[in-house]
Amino acid sequence: MRKRRWMEYLKDFDFDLRYHPGKANVVADALSRKALHVSELMMHKCNLIEN
Repeated sequence: MRKRRWMEYLKDFDFDLRYHPGKANVVADALSRKALHVSELMMHKCNLIEN
């Protein structure tokens, strides 16, 4: 049902869908890695404060 709503919404726009393999999508990969790294640093900092 959700896909149908998106199809109805998007049919009025002129666009091309292009497939990008995961290895070629370095921007998304970099953003996801950055978030993991930041959360690790925050947890480490919290552990230092508690001790």
